[in-house]
Amino acid sequence: MNKLFPVAKKPVLNCCEKPKSGVQPTRFFQQFWYKKESQFLRSENMKKVLITGGSGFIGYHLVRRLCQKNVAVRCLVRQTSSRTLLQPFEVEYHVGELNDAESLRQAVDGCDAVFHAAGLVRAKNYQEFENVNRFGTENLAQVAVECASPPVFVSISSLSAAGYSEPNQPRQESDPPMPISNYGKSKLAGEIALLSFAKKMPCTIVRPGIVFGEADKMNLTLFKIVKKWGVCPLPGYRDKYYSWIHAADLSELLIAAAERGERLDPNQPMGTGIYFAASDAGRTMAEIGRLIGQSVGRKRVWAMRCPPRGILAASVLYEAVKWWSGKPQPLDWEKACESLHHWTCSPEKARTQLNFSPQPIEERINQTAQWFLENGWLV
Repeated sequence: MNKLFPVAKKPVLNCCEKPKSGVQPTRFFQQFWYKKESQFLRSENMKKVLITGGSGFIGYHLVRRLCQKNVAVRCLVRQTSSRTLLQPFEVEYHVGELNDAESLRQAVDGCDAVFHAAGLVRAKNYQEFENVNRFGTENLAQVAVECASPPVFVSISSLSAAGYSEPNQPRQESDPPMPISNYGKSKLAGEIALLSFAKKMPCTIVRPGIVFGEADKMNLTLFKIVKKWGVCPLPGYRDKYYSWIHAADLSELLIAAAERGERLDPNQPMGTGIYFAASDAGRTMAEIGRLIGQSVGRKRVWAMRCPPRGILAASVLYEAVKWWSGKPQPLDWEKACESLHHWTCSPEKARTQLNFSPQPIEERINQTAQWFLENGWLV
């Protein structure tokens, strides 16, 4: 085995043992569950919801869809959060932090459902990830479960919590998770934390693949590279497949999961109460690049293969910058290692149980590109 490609070890996590701060859980929680009719939240009963991370990219799409459904929306935002994207909507803002129990208690009060979209995707170390992605989830769930009538709790996790996939074998909800990055491990730790509240509050976890769409700053760089240079960078010498999901389709799935999704319980088979979110089983980055090119007027997009050793060498330089500046960087060793694997998941369970029917990814990429162009994000 090439030493340049770290191999993920199967994690052994125990939901009954509370991991020490900064230490990865040592054994995966055994099982998930689906419960009785009382765990459902009928559409007509979802009158008011709380969204954490509502001012972010995914939050913006979720707020828009809920407002279209005439649901009263309350957003938990930080004092410094930009609210520009939410200005067209009638939204109640509640200023607070995930580490402030009192502000969380006021935010959750009177809500029929909680959509936990807040999270940290870049950090210097595991401790920073854990403080938000694990303890933040735990704090919010603790406050919610103390309500006289606990709300339905839908947590947005990540495919990174499940781990990479093997060729032609998209991840299934029943597969044991094998996260290989601090981000993925912290998201999995947040799932474990939520499980401990599952018997007192209806909880569901949604794990999306790569999320893109209008107002998406993280994938905007790829659109810019394709439009300006007509090239699409590809990690490694062989094609890797990735699962993508448009934020509007993800929002539909989140709402369906709140209304009629499976719920977590430690006494049922693994994977119950979890849904993967993806438009299809997976696309290569070359395919995505070509679709972006078509959307921005590029007749041809060249595939630019990036050697694995080059990617890892670049990540070492970024690690040095991160150490020197004390700030997270767009590329680090873990992200470089992740890029050299397949990251696919199957949306079949969501299709079957929740009638999840995402729009074709071709249409969604074109829709995203047109929004970027019309709003001056692509020049």
